[in-house]
Formats: sequence, structure tokens, C-alpha cells
Amino acid sequence: MKTFAASLFAAVASAELMTQLDYDFMRYVSEHGKQYATVEEFKVRQWAFALVDEYIQSNNSNPNSTHVAGHNFLSDMLPAEKDKMLGLKNMPKPEVSLAVEEVDISNLPTSWDWRTQGKVTAVKDQGQCGSCWAFSSIEAIESAWMIAGHSQVIMSEQELVDCSSSTGNEGCNGGWYFWSYDWLKTHYTMSEADYPYNATDGTCKYDESKGITEVSSYGQTKGTSANLARLAQQPINMAVNAANDVFRTYSSGIITASSGCPTDIDHAILAVGWGVENGTQYYVIRNSWGTGWGEEGYVRIATGDDIGVCGTNRYVYYPTI
Repeated sequence: MKTFAASLFAAVASAELMTQLDYDFMRYVSEHGKQYATVEEFKVRQWAFALVDEYIQSNNSNPNSTHVAGHNFLSDMLPAEKDKMLGLKNMPKPEVSLAVEEVDISNLPTSWDWRTQGKVTAVKDQGQCGSCWAFSSIEAIESAWMIAGHSQVIMSEQELVDCSSSTGNEGCNGGWYFWSYDWLKTHYTMSEADYPYNATDGTCKYDESKGITEVSSYGQTKGTSANLARLAQQPINMAVNAANDVFRTYSSGIITASSGCPTDIDHAILAVGWGVENGTQYYVIRNSWGTGWGEEGYVRIATGDDIGVCGTNRYVYYPTI
């Protein structure tokens, strides 16, 4: 049985009325396995796609652009649907301000990547739940656990979504990584196998008998030099602005200050390394939108000065296990 989209494609094609945008959208529908229930939904989705396509064409035709934009699973989503892929939106700014340690950057290498050290777990997908803060928290802990000499364990974000509201987190409505760490000071992380992720708010099912590790403390860094010094020791939590076409359509390259990414933050991610390309220093950042986004789930963002490109330098924290 043909899907509605396939039937419409055949009908329009036979009438020879298709524009280039029509062809591009139908190709997108096919490649991403999209299905729409009605003609009205099809039109709305194509409208959303057209707006994104306009930005992509503009960015990629700009000879000064430092990154390549492209379509992905987000391209036909409405703004409210895309916002569900965030998790810091409308949350109060951090009240936590920790003493920032003195750092020595004299011996830092030009580049570093915890993935090549085998200390980063596979890219995950938060789905349409504002739980990026939980993913940033757990992914940092997973890496810290391996760096401490333990075998890899995939740990549970759902535990934090369901159970850490007492410290300020609001499940799929948002939260902060340092609030996660406050909760994990007195509770153990559980494994993904024991507490699987379902991208919805649920009743807490915490079981201490299946715990893996607690967080003994957490710290904060400020400024690119301090961030890199800490990043040389472990992956670090960052917040960025992801509610914009620059970030959402990112496909490859380096997002720089000239890319136009806003700096008011709304999304938590995890920096796992840094590097330099054509004289531009960048963070290697892990996102939680699956491997179909960006560079197989990753984005490179220039380190920048002050608050950083896309706001990366504003709220940088790390856990100690």
C-alpha cells in the first residue's frame, strides 16, 4: 500500500507541476521515512521544510561560511516540536558558583579527543523530551567512570528524569547538570539496562541495590584556557543555544562567531575534546540527537572568547566520581 506522501508524489509528478522544492521535499520524505496522515499535514511539513531549506541554501552558497548546513530529521518539524529536543529552555540561570581552580595550560597538546582514548560511549538520542541536561550529566559520568579505570557501563538518563526533581530538575520540562550531580551525591547511578530510557516523565523506580557510582563532588571552569585544561582530564558539561538554524542544520565543518549562532543558552551538551583546523581552535562536542545529526552526532564549535560561540563558555561544569 502506498503512503499518502508516495501517492501525492506520483500524482504531482504525472501532472508535471513539481518545482525543485517539491522534488527536494519528496526526496527528503523518502530518505527519512516520513509519513503524513493528511494533505493538510503534508502542506504544513513542506512549509517547515521550505523555511529550513532557504537557510541551508543561503549558508552553503556563502563563500565565507565555515560550516556546511544540511537537512536532517528536524527539517519538517514545527518550532514547538523542535523545542522539545532542548531542555534548558525557560529554566532559571544557575545559582551555583563554585571556586574555579588555577590551571596550567603550558603543556596542553594542540588537540585532544577522548573518543580516540576509548573513554566515550556511543551517541544517544533524547527524543522529544527536554532531557538534554540528563544526557550531558550521565555521559560525563560514563566517561569519568572509564577514565577512573573501570569498564564501560551505559548508565541511565531516565533515572534522573524520573527521580531528581528534589534538586530542581523537571524531567522532560528541563533541568541542569549540576542539579543532577546534587542528587547523585546521595544516590547511585543505575545502568540503562536496569532503568531504560523512554523519553517521557515517569514514576521514580530508583533501586540502590543496582547502583553503580555516586558523584562525590563537581566543579566549574571559566574561560577557554580553563575549559581546555579540565577537558584534558575529562569530558565537560556545556550549554549552548540550539534553537536556531545554524545549530539545527549543522552537517559538518566548524561553527564560528561569524556563523550567527546566538549565545543565550537552551541546550546541554558534552565537550569531549578539542582541535585546530586552518588556524581555528574548536571544541569537539557530543550532542544527544542521535547519529543522524551533525558529524555522526557531533559538532565542532570554535572555542571563541568570553562567553564563547553559541554560549559554550557560559556554564561549564564537570563531575567527580
